Amino acid sequence: MATNIANFSSPELTVRRSQASFEHRFFFAAAIAFPLMTVLGFVPNYIFDTPVKPPPMTALLGVHVVTIVLWIVLFSVQTFLISAKQVKLHMTLGMFGVALAVATVVFGIMTGYAAAARGAAFPGFTAEQFFIVPAGDMVIFALLVAAAIYYRKNAANHKRLMLVTMVTFLAPSISRLPLPFIPALGGIWMFGVPSLIAILLLAGDTYRTGKLNKAFAAGIGLLILSGPIRMAICRTDAWTQLIASILR
Repeated sequence: MATNIANFSSPELTVRRSQASFEHRFFFAAAIAFPLMTVLGFVPNYIFDTPVKPPPMTALLGVHVVTIVLWIVLFSVQTFLISAKQVKLHMTLGMFGVALAVATVVFGIMTGYAAAARGAAFPGFTAEQFFIVPAGDMVIFALLVAAAIYYRKNAANHKRLMLVTMVTFLAPSISRLPLPFIPALGGIWMFGVPSLIAILLLAGDTYRTGKLNKAFAAGIGLLILSGPIRMAICRTDAWTQLIASILR
């Protein structure tokens, strides 16, 4: 009888274990890769003479950096907790994550405003035009976090939406890589590379699991579409005049 039951359940258990193993590796890799990309993007700015100059370190920028770093660390910790089956602690930290997400949005927009007010911008943009990048990032981040909270009882949707929040932070990091061609590419590089990474994540996840996660696809779709939409809006006179009036 035991042998029959084992034989009957073995294929299904094998598939489930294989999918679980893939997801663990998938999210472990993300938990390592995203912090590494952030470090590679920002640290050289303060050590070497890079094409995109670093902003002056102010108290506001310091708080903004801390909230971003904490979010990245939280994502990594939460990934490890789930793998270790520490669900209760994961949920407890989730409450801290909600407060941290709010702080990240508030200080992110404040930092973007301060940068625009002093005339800072990525090459190829005016300060008014470039303000749409940090402001838009924070709006998309907030929407993704809200969706992840909504799906908090659906583990598959929740963790994939949280992964997309990490992709929203890639633009500032990759734009500061010490590569001379980045300023010339401008928005194509800034929005295109994160979009490509997001598509690869979606394709890899869909191929391995054998099905498209609709929440994951929707989150990535939002991220991808936001780039060209923001590029179009920020070049209009209406946007420039609006931001200029706010910055006065």
